Amino acid sequence: MNLPLTKVVVMEDRAQVERAGTLALAGGVTTIELAGLPVVAVDRSLKVEVTGATLHEARLVRRWKEKPKGGDPSALRQRVEALVDQQYEHDTDVYRLQTRLETLATTRRELLQSIAERAGYGEADVEAWQRQLDAVGTEQRAQEAAMREAQGRLEATRRELGATRQALALSEAREEALECALALSLEGSGQATVRVSYLVPCAVWRPAYRATLAKDTVTLEAEAIVWQRTGEPWTDVALQLSTARPTLGTTPPHLVADWLHLRPKSSAEKRAVDVSVREEVIQSAGERSQAAPEFPGLDDGGEARLLSVAGRVTVPSDGQPHRLPLFRFEAKADLELVCPAELTPLAFTVARFPNTSETVMLAGPIDLVRESGFVGRSQVAFTAPGETLKLSFGSADGVRVTRVLDEKPDENRLTGRRTTKKRVTLHVSNASAEARQLVIEERVLVSEVKEVEVQVLTKECDPAPGPLSRDGLARLNVALSPNATKTLKFTWEVSAAGKVAGL
Repeated sequence: MNLPLTKVVVMEDRAQVERAGTLALAGGVTTIELAGLPVVAVDRSLKVEVTGATLHEARLVRRWKEKPKGGDPSALRQRVEALVDQQYEHDTDVYRLQTRLETLATTRRELLQSIAERAGYGEADVEAWQRQLDAVGTEQRAQEAAMREAQGRLEATRRELGATRQALALSEAREEALECALALSLEGSGQATVRVSYLVPCAVWRPAYRATLAKDTVTLEAEAIVWQRTGEPWTDVALQLSTARPTLGTTPPHLVADWLHLRPKSSAEKRAVDVSVREEVIQSAGERSQAAPEFPGLDDGGEARLLSVAGRVTVPSDGQPHRLPLFRFEAKADLELVCPAELTPLAFTVARFPNTSETVMLAGPIDLVRESGFVGRSQVAFTAPGETLKLSFGSADGVRVTRVLDEKPDENRLTGRRTTKKRVTLHVSNASAEARQLVIEERVLVSEVKEVEVQVLTKECDPAPGPLSRDGLARLNVALSPNATKTLKFTWEVSAAGKVAGL
């Protein structure tokens, strides 16, 4: 008997399949085999629930079973018989021609012997001998040509006969396939409801998104990309997507003692403070600062999530990606033109908008689309409902920024304090026919020790920048008229005490 698939829960690297249906029991103890289960089903994950009868035993049974033959081999068999008859005919022709060639060879030898004997008696008839030898030679050449054609037909028939016999043997050979069935031992009579669940490998899903910017509105569509090669097609099933990771286990790690030791500073350590400059990646939920590998692991924020696909879907067991819609939402976006001049001379259209859906957004790739079409691909991190997303929708034509950096170090001979002043000159041009409002981002050092001080010299900046963020980013706002250029200045300095080393 068969139990249809009703529900599939796809996890990060496997899937849980549920089957359900009713069985008719005649009474007493009945053994039933439910066929059609995948061979890769995990035995220890098998769970069977029976209502209306008593379950005595449930196990997965795997066996080799003969596969049905692909077609009727009678046509091949008839072809073999016809080729055998053709081979006999061609073999007979070859034998007949071979006999004729032997007879002609004997005739030629006897003719040459007769010519030799008559020449010895002095009876010479050269013209007659020439005609006789030409006639025998012509006949020999004709029979040799016929012999070669007959042998060619015989060899072709033999090759075709061998290939046909091989195809016939393959078509009549016994083929076996490994199948898996669920063996149930039930006791009861009447209708019994059976629900079966088990885990299968070779199934995976990942989230993917598409963001479309139209004027100041962003439409975000979330999809699930599902692959499966479990051996059973998921036809018309309720599909759910989980971020659970059952392979990680539930046993907490063993904690070991971590001993901390204190020692007094040496005289040299008291006289000097060793510091170093390092790059820090600004990472936050929602907004990302750099691209991550495509299709990362499922980032669920530390809590297992369960998403449902609307309606009933079909996912064949072909190992190919299948896109299934999850949810979509629209949100008003705050647009601004931003240029990180230290990294690129281009200005980018950046949209900030909230996640207005009631569902979290997991980490995944996102396709960026504008009214002109596809503009690129980026990544989104885990984003909770109501949290802000930041996406860049490509560069703006016509706006360019040229950055020039000038450093001036200075040292106080009395105190030994070293100061480095950095002047940044920004040449901004707007070659488009419309006015632009541009934001230029400049970064400064962020000090973590009191011996090193960093400050922005506001009086030497034009225009005055906004307050620094905690990550050391300053934003310069500039209004650009059509076909206009401007020059901006941004100055900051870093000051370190004389005992600071490494800066």
